[in-house]
Amino acid sequence: MSTESRRPLNPSRRDSLNRRSFLKMGAVGSVVPLLPMSPESSRTVDSSQEARAPLPSRPASPGSKTLPPTPQLSDLASDRLVHHYRDLFSPPEAMNEWGHLKAAKSVSGIMAISFPPFACCGVPEMSFSPGHLTTCELFLNDRLLNSYPAPAGRVAYTWYPHRVLREAEVEGLRFTTETFLPSKQRAVAESLKLKNESRERRKVSLGFDLRAGVTVKPGPWFVNSPAEADNRLAADDGHGCLVFEAQHSFAFSVQGVSPRPQRIEQKRMLMFEFTLGPDETRTFHYLNVLGGSRDEVLANYDSLQADFDRLLKENEQVFGGLLRSAFTPGNSDFSGHLPQLITSDPALWKLYYGGFTNLLFSRRASPDSVYGTTYLTLPGVVPTLSFIWDAMLTSLSLSLLDPEPSRRLVENWLIQDMHHHLATDYLTGKPVGPWYAVNDMGILRCAHDYLRVTGDFAWLDKNVDGKPVLEHLTDHALYWKQLDKHGRGLADYGELDDLLEVVSTYVHEVAGMNAGNVYAMRFVASLLDHRGNSSRASELRAEAKDLATRINRLLYVSSKGWWRAGQPDGSFNEVRHCYDLLTIFDTMFEDLSEQQKKEMSHFFWSELYTPLWMHALSPGDVDATWNVRADHSWLGAYTAWPPMTAKGLYKVASSPRLTAWVRNLAKSANQGPYGQAHIVETVFPTENGGAYKCPLDQPYGNDWCEVSGGCFTDLVIDTIFGADFSLYDGIRMNSHLADFDPGARLLNVRYQGKNYTISRQGAA
Repeated sequence: MSTESRRPLNPSRRDSLNRRSFLKMGAVGSVVPLLPMSPESSRTVDSSQEARAPLPSRPASPGSKTLPPTPQLSDLASDRLVHHYRDLFSPPEAMNEWGHLKAAKSVSGIMAISFPPFACCGVPEMSFSPGHLTTCELFLNDRLLNSYPAPAGRVAYTWYPHRVLREAEVEGLRFTTETFLPSKQRAVAESLKLKNESRERRKVSLGFDLRAGVTVKPGPWFVNSPAEADNRLAADDGHGCLVFEAQHSFAFSVQGVSPRPQRIEQKRMLMFEFTLGPDETRTFHYLNVLGGSRDEVLANYDSLQADFDRLLKENEQVFGGLLRSAFTPGNSDFSGHLPQLITSDPALWKLYYGGFTNLLFSRRASPDSVYGTTYLTLPGVVPTLSFIWDAMLTSLSLSLLDPEPSRRLVENWLIQDMHHHLATDYLTGKPVGPWYAVNDMGILRCAHDYLRVTGDFAWLDKNVDGKPVLEHLTDHALYWKQLDKHGRGLADYGELDDLLEVVSTYVHEVAGMNAGNVYAMRFVASLLDHRGNSSRASELRAEAKDLATRINRLLYVSSKGWWRAGQPDGSFNEVRHCYDLLTIFDTMFEDLSEQQKKEMSHFFWSELYTPLWMHALSPGDVDATWNVRADHSWLGAYTAWPPMTAKGLYKVASSPRLTAWVRNLAKSANQGPYGQAHIVETVFPTENGGAYKCPLDQPYGNDWCEVSGGCFTDLVIDTIFGADFSLYDGIRMNSHLADFDPGARLLNVRYQGKNYTISRQGAA
């Protein structure tokens, strides 16, 4: 057993380095506040003192050790996070090329297994649904392991890109599990080691409680992994396993443990009785294999169980190879690659590679995808969907790492009616859900980043659904005119569900979405200008300027730094939300007066800023009492809002305070990939120094991982390094590296067919 698995169960730092209201359909857990896990974490935190404490802002010193430019699996691991069953905590998740699972709040339990179109331990549609079903929970001496008195129920979780490691101690017995999804298999594997740490021989009765709810749903999928509540269940003595069979579809789940159990109780409890001497360890191998044919699934189960040790090693090799490929030009796994970061600054390294883990975790290369390799938005909650909004927020990194899937997503969005839907499903390519108002801007942003990174301007002439891509992009840039319902020259973007979902005042003529149209017309104008259509380009630029003027005149709240939303009756709602701030800094910065820039900056620092994260909505906003879902409320912020806000603030002015804040944002990557949202440290205690990852439990309702966490990688490339990938004029530089590591470099930066090295001195 490794030294890692012998550590005591208390928190420690690692030495190495719907969204939308439909989330309410997810599993509902404890609503007991987070409780301390150890004497060290039980000290009362005075959040006001924490906010006043000096913040580290020194750049890396010359001669510091260079951090790994191609990370190893252990480099990207989370901290060892210790939590009790009662805590509001989102346990880590695991994935492979084809699917995903959630670890339960226990040392061994597994739920939400999705290999679309197959699912197991999802949410059955029934009265009083239990939420996600859980399999592989343990019973020790006829009692649920989680129910034992402390320290039982307390579990240490460590996420790695290729596995989830969990540890627990119960009455002198130490349980250690490694949970993973074998490469290119519809299978879940878990190795359990049980060690007697007492000085006496112990008689042990150990039960594995197995469930399934297995089903197959061809698509489109929308919310959560589905489940059938009434599977047939039978023991297969010849194979030493249980077979769960769906009654309403052709799906099977074969589950078992090696060595074979002595008996089966209550039809699905695999029972083992044995004796452990002092320091003796017993190992068990659990497998859950899914498929559409009983014989094929049983044969696959036998094959995988017979070669379990190889599976474990192979899984590590496959994921290690993916990491190498992601930073290697001409690799065979991605259609592009990310630059290697050469730095001795731990915060800069963590921002860059922490964002990358979000992209890696969201990647799917399923044989059931109609558009090939793709990137999911919320792998846990919506296991087949790619949202335009979220892809837009990390489209630079996606275009560098994997430009072909990025292009295919855009082409599919051009074909589907994305003025009535919010995402597309990879099983069918079809759109799902209602509309998101950001879709036009999002499609254009993704196309823009694809073009400026690849230089594939011939793509603009590709015929997609009867017309060239450029014509589609022009249509999206001008669609806002159809939404000018009140004749004020502003688009009305509808109701709550079309926008931020949880801010009831942010509706109709909102500043951020209208500002996106200023960007959109200017982007299309640049494409037209380059093709010689200068007259049409000039018209679009003039329209963009007029629209920006109207937005400033009608929607800016003078002297306050925030914006207001026009209502159909001619009134206005003032909304002190970060979205207008970060979007307007991003899309129409040149149209702001110096006074506006100062006021908007002051608004952030006085009402949205916290040392480790930020409020999406000001706690002083009148709508703060409406909804506390953490991605858009005062309670915290969606994962892309801090890096997007930082990008805007760097345009206004660099400062030690800004740099210190950006450095502290890196600390939240200590919990694995950035979550859909994190909660401000003035409300929830920090997680080993980072802003707490928001749990899925209601009313907080946010998933464990979000693809747009890759925005942190974008932040390093285009803002801290200051590399502006222009469409036609090369890489322009405006570096802020002096605040971090003046000697840092990005190697093999792919730009329009050539690889560059980027440093403070420029791109060469």
